[in-house]
Amino acid sequence: MSWFEGTHTETLSLAVPAEVARAHFSDPAAIVAATKAVERSEIDGGRIHFVIAEENHGVVKFRADYTCTYAVDGDTVRWSTDLGCNCQQSGTARIVEDGGGCTVIYSETIAVDLPVPKLMAAAVRPLVGPMVGKEIAAYLKRLVAALPAP
Repeated sequence: MSWFEGTHTETLSLAVPAEVARAHFSDPAAIVAATKAVERSEIDGGRIHFVIAEENHGVVKFRADYTCTYAVDGDTVRWSTDLGCNCQQSGTARIVEDGGGCTVIYSETIAVDLPVPKLMAAAVRPLVGPMVGKEIAAYLKRLVAALPAP
């Protein structure tokens, strides 16, 4: 097993008040709805347990199973996973007022523990990191698309 990591950082201008965006970015139901291929989820306050449908990439199969905690801290939504999960996520979405709308400074890193032998990991790592980054960007796009209308 080897860990692979990808990151996505993006700054967005949204046409909703910061308070609305902050509530949406920390809403467990919105987070689950924007997450691709959720097989099962359990919400307990600001904690969400996710089981993601197995992905099959030929020689590598992976089913993410993790619990992530989301919290609002001032103008920032923060999240991180419990230790011991096969998918580690951490990130922030700093959301500030900007003339009737808001600016979101979003950064997230996801690391996955894939069944790839250590000797193959060096060859696969340059492919997996960017792929994870693209998945984060697609998630963010879905989350933003589901924002309530201004």
